[in-house]
Amino acid sequence: MASLRNAFKSNKAHRERHQPEARAHLGFLEKKKDYRERARDFNEKKGALKGLHKRALNKNPDEFYFHMIRSRMEEGEHVETPKEEECTPEQLKLMQTQDLKYIAHKRLVESRKIDKLQAQLHLIDAEKPNNHVFFVDTKEEVTSGVWMAEVVSGRSAPDRLGCLDGVIRQEQPINRVNTTLRLQQLRVAMSAVKLVRGAPLKAYIITSDDEHQTEMVSPSDKRRQYVTGFTGSAGTAVVTQHLAALWVDGRYHLQADQQLDCQWIVMKSGQDQVPTISEWLKSVLSSGDRIGADPKLVSADQWLEWRSELAESGIKLDAIQANLVDAIWNEDNGRPKPNPRPAFIHDIAYAGQTWQEKVGVVRNELKELGLDGIVVTALDEIAWLLNLRGADVPYSPLVKSYAYVSLQQVVLFVEPLKLKVAPIREHLDSDRCPREQPDDLCVEIRRYESVFNDLPRLTAKANSVLLPSRYAYSGGVSFAIYETIAADKRRTSPSPLILLKATKNAIEVEGMKNAHMKDAVALCDFLSLLQEQVHEGKEQWDELKVVHTLDEYRQQQDLNRGPSFSTIAAFGPNGAVIHYRPSMETNRIIDNSSFLIIDSGGQYLDGTTDVTRTFHFGRATQRQKEIYTRVLMGAIDLATLVFPDSIDDTRIDVIARQHLYSAGLDYLHGTGHGIGSFLNVHESPIQIRIYGKVGHHFEENYFFSDEPGFYQENEFGIRLESILRVINKTFEHQRDGRFLGFEVVSLVPFDPYLIVPELMTFKQLHWLNHYHAMVRIKVGEELKRQNRMRAFYWLMSKTRHITEPCHRSKNGSTGSINASSFISRIIIAALVSVQLAVALLMSS
Repeated sequence: MASLRNAFKSNKAHRERHQPEARAHLGFLEKKKDYRERARDFNEKKGALKGLHKRALNKNPDEFYFHMIRSRMEEGEHVETPKEEECTPEQLKLMQTQDLKYIAHKRLVESRKIDKLQAQLHLIDAEKPNNHVFFVDTKEEVTSGVWMAEVVSGRSAPDRLGCLDGVIRQEQPINRVNTTLRLQQLRVAMSAVKLVRGAPLKAYIITSDDEHQTEMVSPSDKRRQYVTGFTGSAGTAVVTQHLAALWVDGRYHLQADQQLDCQWIVMKSGQDQVPTISEWLKSVLSSGDRIGADPKLVSADQWLEWRSELAESGIKLDAIQANLVDAIWNEDNGRPKPNPRPAFIHDIAYAGQTWQEKVGVVRNELKELGLDGIVVTALDEIAWLLNLRGADVPYSPLVKSYAYVSLQQVVLFVEPLKLKVAPIREHLDSDRCPREQPDDLCVEIRRYESVFNDLPRLTAKANSVLLPSRYAYSGGVSFAIYETIAADKRRTSPSPLILLKATKNAIEVEGMKNAHMKDAVALCDFLSLLQEQVHEGKEQWDELKVVHTLDEYRQQQDLNRGPSFSTIAAFGPNGAVIHYRPSMETNRIIDNSSFLIIDSGGQYLDGTTDVTRTFHFGRATQRQKEIYTRVLMGAIDLATLVFPDSIDDTRIDVIARQHLYSAGLDYLHGTGHGIGSFLNVHESPIQIRIYGKVGHHFEENYFFSDEPGFYQENEFGIRLESILRVINKTFEHQRDGRFLGFEVVSLVPFDPYLIVPELMTFKQLHWLNHYHAMVRIKVGEELKRQNRMRAFYWLMSKTRHITEPCHRSKNGSTGSINASSFISRIIIAALVSVQLAVALLMSS
């Protein structure tokens, strides 16, 4: 039976299963092995689901899982949402910088090893020179000239902060920028034939200028800053195929040393044995070498000077039309876009003169000089001439443009979008221009970039055209503009608009005074808050918070249009960097342990301000107080100076420095600069610099700064700055000639707790008490009017009368104080008591 049953089974037909619908594309029948695989997969998934259901029953219903918010359903599947980057863009940038620094560190370390090995290859004609010492037996062999004591390597490392023999130390300044990649890209561009239109360049010069030789340029024009990493407003970089150097003046010696990486040589202009750019290039290059620069970014005076000096050594300076920095710096790697905001009209209520009147004055100047026209490239001169303002340059209300003024026409080269507002074209009467009658004034508008093609045509019939030369802060025309005018027509001298603009009319004088009043209110209100919260310790303050908060306080004042420059808030060691700007890397907490310098200013429709005060919210040392007092004494002596109008600005600087000199101290910047009216904070012609090569004379209604200081490296800084107005001085028995003096316009008190009265003369203390009394009355009334009582009480404490020491006489020598001084102190004290009583009644 069993065999029969087995035989029957063997004859049983095998039945294949039909494919499921989802697998029909694989054929009509499903193989047994496929069925097993499918069944196993089904059972595994069923078991997994069963386990998940069991876990879900045991879960705490209130428990939170990030998966709940970090996943989403897409086509029936759970997809994890990418986790956001936890690091801020600043942190990521810092980490990338650290990586690049490590790469540069390793590269330089290996390079140093190679140099050491090559130095051991004595008397071999190696690529790099090496050291070798010959030993001799007698002095005769030394004097015979047949020996060589040492072959000095030409690759000795510069004396730089954090750099030693080309090896980067581990401790680097936190604000140092790695420029390895940028220098490599620039050097590649220097060898690109299509860019340089000829043989590769052996060196490339990068200035801080824009096309108008502006001191403070727009972010998109900061080419020198991009290449070097140095953020100061002035400096010139030179890059060769193997070296890189930056020339800076005394304001930036310390800052440049901190910000430049070890590939750069810091040329500290003004110090002994520091070569000029031409001298250095002649020492590192050879005859026949080719140097390049952008002719639009170099003044004509500077270009001609460089070209002449380099030609003495057979080195050629070529104008490279394609800017090499633009070739490596674009929007993809962080280059900002130009500001698109249009221009606007500067109202006659603040300007004091119509643009037609100003053009008439300029034409009279041209006639007196025997000229047919002038090319105006300085942005502040164009803004002043046509009563136009804009936003193309940070902190200065300027419009990027060129102008040509002749005896027959006025042409403005500007981007059309800048004048898209209809009132501007109506203001310039541009829609009905040109006109046949030269007396019927209008301004013809042409495109900004057409200036180089149109100037030759505009000046074709002229016999002489003035191309402004360099003068004080005015850079003059660029070499590119200089070349557009035929050589026989060129006339060069400082622009007559410089002095016209610097001499403020009656409306501008009053506006400047009003602007400084409003600025003093904002600054006093802010300082009262800062001092109160630092003393209480309830609110933490740092440098960046000071900058942002002070800007907000200024914006509360009528007619304010922002700061006039980037606010300097420098605490402790940061104050020793003369033109320090706080950043995320260098930001310091402010407490009562050191000095705080606040150097700031505002742009108002009726004027521009610039004021610096130094404070200490704790206990300053006696030495610190003495230095502060000496700085203040210099500022007072300059403010009280009376002198003949034949004395120029370079000759009065010593007045402000004399009290520091007597203690063996000094500072590495000028003592004063001109200031515009709703224009540049640095305005020509005034430059009070003891090291100045060209003097500039004062005229009535010039406004300028008085700002001596002192800086102790790695410890603190002190600077006191006020704006002065030039006035005529008359005397009862005046002899021939004109005498000038100054009137203080800034209205912010000095810190009485940092003053050592025993050091000061009677005249200085008398001026200080009179100044504080004036500030108390003028600013105090405005603070009360604006109901800023906290600031009012702060002002009262800072402007208290300082009693002259009894051993002082009027001239500062020993003696008793006279009766008139005693009576004046009683009167001032009485006025103070009355003001405080009134204020208390008002506040109650």
